[in-house]
Amino acid sequence: MSQQIEDRLRSALRAEAEGVRLSTDPWQENQRRVAAATSRRGLRVLGIAAALLVVATLVGASALLGGGGSGMPAGGSGDPFSSEALLGPPVEAETLTVDGEQTVHTIVLSDMTGKGPNLCEQYATMSADRGSGDSSSGSGGCTPRDEAADDPAVAFDWLMGTEGGGDIRGVTAGVDSRVATVRIWMDNGDMVLATLHPTGWDDTRMFALTTQPPDAPTAQRLVASGRDGNVLQAVDLAASFGDDWLPARRFCQGDEQGQWPFPGSGGPEDVAISFGRTDALVSGSAGITPACLERLSSTAIAGRTTFGEVVIAVLAPEVELVRVVDRDQLLQERVVAPAQGSPWKVVVVRGLAADVQARAELVALDAHGIELNREFLSQPSSP
Repeated sequence: MSQQIEDRLRSALRAEAEGVRLSTDPWQENQRRVAAATSRRGLRVLGIAAALLVVATLVGASALLGGGGSGMPAGGSGDPFSSEALLGPPVEAETLTVDGEQTVHTIVLSDMTGKGPNLCEQYATMSADRGSGDSSSGSGGCTPRDEAADDPAVAFDWLMGTEGGGDIRGVTAGVDSRVATVRIWMDNGDMVLATLHPTGWDDTRMFALTTQPPDAPTAQRLVASGRDGNVLQAVDLAASFGDDWLPARRFCQGDEQGQWPFPGSGGPEDVAISFGRTDALVSGSAGITPACLERLSSTAIAGRTTFGEVVIAVLAPEVELVRVVDRDQLLQERVVAPAQGSPWKVVVVRGLAADVQARAELVALDAHGIELNREFLSQPSSP
């Protein structure tokens, strides 16, 4: 097929596409587990090197959510998949089955206007005969490069979310050349290792993941790490895409998602935490009365509460170590512990007298001892 004909077919597809149409009947594509957790945390590690588990429902046109900006319609400023716009080869990141037909999620870096690279995606339902080039439906969009992408604190140069009919959850992102690994933490505590594909521009790479809650988990947090395993950036997707990104489940309203400690974890007997997706209920004995952390924040120290000389903190999944410091003096150091059924972690620090709490800070660090977040214990927990 000539390039001219192929481009005309692509343009016709976009002109006729009204959205991704997914079957009302559940369906599954093979999901490969690339590794079973060998660490003390016992995490389930899921692979997306091959096709992923996606349970689909009939939905209308998908909504595009830009991380820090709105998604552009794929055909809004030229065809991002035309040969003139491409900055690298398109990548078929996922293959899904839609109404008995093959649907391909394709991602690419493109410059349709000469104003800079955009990360673009397309969900296209192809005919059984891929050689014919026929498509029955398609939907897609683009997002521009983050204006702060050259800042060392930014590793996710592009970020885009897709919602279809309120159920489909798709995240597409591009990372800079420093990034060696992206961990996608799901709302049920699973961790997915992203497959990073070259974009063809400035050594950046890209990935995509689509799931269908409630039968499949929802991506909740992205963590980009460097070649040494150091955390470069973490992104809370509900903070980026809005509260509706995570299906509502709040434990303080009686809907449990996860717990800490869990049977066999060796956690303390006098402290218990029950998690929703965005909140946590702390309870226990020996002076620990029930307290609701109504809104866990997007920072590494997501929430905390104090009972006398005991400080209990909920932490992001990239946190490995917590220190209590008084100016330059290290008072205590604690290894954090994971929850079950939730990506959050927990630490309990004891023996902090009131005068110490008035001065001390809680510091969260990654596995390499790099500081991720700190808060004064005398100040309210981050919203």
